[in-house]
Formats: sequence, C-alpha cells, structure tokens
Amino acid sequence: MFSLKTVITTSLIALTVAGTTLATTSQAEARNRFLPGLAAGFIGGALVADALQPRHYAPPVYRPVYRPYIVVNNYPVCHVVWRQDAWGDMYRARVCR
Repeated sequence: MFSLKTVITTSLIALTVAGTTLATTSQAEARNRFLPGLAAGFIGGALVADALQPRHYAPPVYRPVYRPYIVVNNYPVCHVVWRQDAWGDMYRARVCR
C-alpha cells in the first residue's frame, strides 16, 4: 500500500516538525553545539541512505574469457614534421619509426 520511501519521507517530515517545536525556546540561547549537530547529521544521513537503498541484488554476469589477440605491426609508422634548413627556411619532412 505504502512504499518504504513514502513512509520514511513522511516520518522524517513529522520528526522535523516535532523537533523544531520542541527545540524552540522562548529565550534566545547561543551555544556552540557544532560537533554534536554534525555527528547527528552524519548518523541521520547514514540511516536514511541505508534505508533508501534497494535490497535486491543483481546476479553476477559471467562473460567468456578470451585470450588477448596480439597485433604485430610490421609496417612503419610515419608522420610529417616541420624542419628548418641552414638558411631558416621551413620544409616538411616525413619521419618513420
């Protein structure tokens, strides 16, 4: 009837509203409570992230194992580069390995 995500979202909203009404005080109190709030955020985030993950696991995919095909290239690999002669003129030269 209800999905797990809907129940969790609704309960988090209800807890947030209830927590803000209970935590609100009539007097302004300034306290340095950064680390407990950070720890509570990490713990709450981990709980929510764990609850929202799907619980079904896909079966492993087995693929056939092939031996690598070694390519032997007996042809020279060539490319064109720019060179400069003694007088400063540029010319193209083909360089092969």
